[in-house]
Amino acid sequence: MKSFTHAFIIVAALASGTSAFTAPAGSSQGRFSTEVYRQTKEPPPLPEIRDISYGEESRKYRRTVYTHDDWIKHRSPDRFARNLQAITSSGVYKSVAKEVVATTTVAAAIVGYNCIVGGYTDFEGIKHTALVSNHLVPVFALPLAPFTLSSPSLGLLLGKFVS
Repeated sequence: MKSFTHAFIIVAALASGTSAFTAPAGSSQGRFSTEVYRQTKEPPPLPEIRDISYGEESRKYRRTVYTHDDWIKHRSPDRFARNLQAITSSGVYKSVAKEVVATTTVAAAIVGYNCIVGGYTDFEGIKHTALVSNHLVPVFALPLAPFTLSSPSLGLLLGKFVS
């Protein structure tokens, strides 16, 4: 019975000449006419790319096949020393160097500000007082609750990739 009802609705819709993709006649309220789009000019050209990043420029030199010799080099015991020596010439480092420097600079500025305004505890556990003891100057801090609540889930997620 359901298939008969569905077939009847489809046949009735086709016979009436209506379509879900066109507006009914005389109902142009709230719709844009196509004349507006025909009168628009060509979109402005995109500015030229002046400086192509290292990551995009070096993409054409990357290998697509990982051979047995590459695997032996990857698994060699001295790979850690080799990777540490090549860290500043790494393509990943060159691609994200600006972001890393900016993030590190902001973090160091906030830590320095908090040490001056709120004091700090050194490595021996001695609490040093703030250089500026004005209570109107705030100390920057984040609440720990979001990090504490999400850490078990993040641990499970990372454990999935490590094992």
